Amino acid sequence: MNCRMPFRCRMQKITIENLKNVAHGEVRFVCSTYDDILRKKADILGIYGQNGSGKTTLIFSIDVLKQLLCGRRLWKDMDRFIRAGVSTARIDYEISLESEKYGNYLIHYAVALKTKEMRKMPGDMEVSGEEQHFIESPVYLAEEKLQYKRINQEKGNRYHGIIEYSYDNGNDAIFGPEIRYKEFIGKEKELADELRYLKNTVYKSGASFIFSLLKMSDIRKKQGFDKELINILDSLQMYGVAKLFELSNVQASIVNANILLPMSFCWLEDDKKNLKAMNMSIKLTDETIVPQEACELIANRFTVIDKVITKIIPDMSLRVADRGTRVDEKGEPSKIIELISVRNENEIPLRYESDGIKKLIYILYSLIEMFNDPSVTVAIDELDSGVFEYLLGEILTVLQESAKGQLIFTSHNLRPLEVLDKKSIVFSTANENNRYIRFKNVKGSNNLRDVYYQDILLGGQDECVYEPTSQSSIRRAFRNAGEN
Repeated sequence: MNCRMPFRCRMQKITIENLKNVAHGEVRFVCSTYDDILRKKADILGIYGQNGSGKTTLIFSIDVLKQLLCGRRLWKDMDRFIRAGVSTARIDYEISLESEKYGNYLIHYAVALKTKEMRKMPGDMEVSGEEQHFIESPVYLAEEKLQYKRINQEKGNRYHGIIEYSYDNGNDAIFGPEIRYKEFIGKEKELADELRYLKNTVYKSGASFIFSLLKMSDIRKKQGFDKELINILDSLQMYGVAKLFELSNVQASIVNANILLPMSFCWLEDDKKNLKAMNMSIKLTDETIVPQEACELIANRFTVIDKVITKIIPDMSLRVADRGTRVDEKGEPSKIIELISVRNENEIPLRYESDGIKKLIYILYSLIEMFNDPSVTVAIDELDSGVFEYLLGEILTVLQESAKGQLIFTSHNLRPLEVLDKKSIVFSTANENNRYIRFKNVKGSNNLRDVYYQDILLGGQDECVYEPTSQSSIRRAFRNAGEN
């Protein structure tokens, strides 16, 4: 299983502006709707709505958070995700943090993503051997703000700034608050030069300044960043690396196309002090050559998945077949493996199983983590794709009643509306300036699925949840297309 951390993080709220087709949208997760936002129960949120109404945008915003917390570069086509006609998108995240050592916090992390004039970089798109030259991101973080306040203290407890960063501010201080910057720099001019270099680097790459700053060892030696603040920064970064899972529809399509099965691993080394992470993919088209030290990790992963898949698909089990050993080009020993499903003692290469079964295998490990670990957040786009409706309801019922972590998903299958609590369902709307709502005036005895259909046909909410379509217009469009 995943490594245990001395903290618990949970998403409380996301606010999106000018990202993809969302001009403005705010989603409060289930935990934030209770007086006790740290309640020790599963937190499940399903997003429903018309095609193209912003469901995937919410999942994408969580992927952006993961990239930033991990200190990774944003994607080379990130400018395409900023809404047409504007140059800046903003995302605000509220995350609760329970630290075993320092107490409980509510963290506010806000970012502004801005497009820039792109210029040809020397060596762009050139690959030489194993070295790929740097490709400048078309987007940079124009602003970053990280604040915290303690939970369960007296009323009026306000946010305190940890780091405030603006690329375009023109000040001598690279980041704020100014008093913390001065304490951080002291009399070391070389350190100020390092920060200016870091500022230029993250501008080009589109990475986070705050979480790239963590890589500078000097930050841990400065009074401006005491142990409590360092703990908050470290916890958020470890949450992004080890506890935040984003399973996009793009990745699922690679699985369904019988190409690759993406996998990520995290573990603690050096007496459980250093977090290590590794991403890799297993071929579905053929046997896969993997480093020998990774073979045990993969085998353990599928042993864990097998314990659940046998209860979901009763006549099926999984195993990793050992197809031999070879030496790679560096002279290191490697293993040749193949993913196998076993049905009634008959072995079948996994690539010959249905898309639904491969989808279940792809998402199951993260759901197992979410079931057992209260600090895990899993975001899945189109959870229902290829999954039998009744089975989907059974899985979600089990997770709602017994899981410990947080699950966020989009779906077109309406079965979850009948099995989940009404607080666990958010609907996307036809209004780009108010994309996400919860239904009002839904009684405990109401079937939310029926209420949703009724509101599509007759309205009844503050926002339209379905842009009207006409059967006769659709029929006419099909006929006209055929004539052309």
